[in-house]
Amino acid sequence: MVTTGTEPSTGRDAAAYLALQRSPAFARLRSRSRRYLAGMAALFLAAFVATALAVGWMPGSVALPMVGQVGLGLLFAVGLVVLPAVVCAVHLRYAGRRLDPLAERVREEFERGRR
Repeated sequence: MVTTGTEPSTGRDAAAYLALQRSPAFARLRSRSRRYLAGMAALFLAAFVATALAVGWMPGSVALPMVGQVGLGLLFAVGLVVLPAVVCAVHLRYAGRRLDPLAERVREEFERGRR
């Protein structure tokens, strides 16, 4: 049997995994990650729905020129293309500052518990 190094190989390892899952540090890591991801998903969904609603119910408004010949609809479209890159950059910064240090502490706790 091939293992990836993440499966518990003994009863002691299984107990260590369960203890890790129940630890306050792991719960904090999971909570921070979920809160961040839910917020970013809500932001992107709101932008997408706003664009769809504007195109569907106010087709004249998306044709309004905003900057020269560039209309509001094109700005919405560009925004939907740029938003994932912005979300990704923000996520990398957030993860590096908030999630990675906490994940490192959780990993160290886990490694100590397995010894």
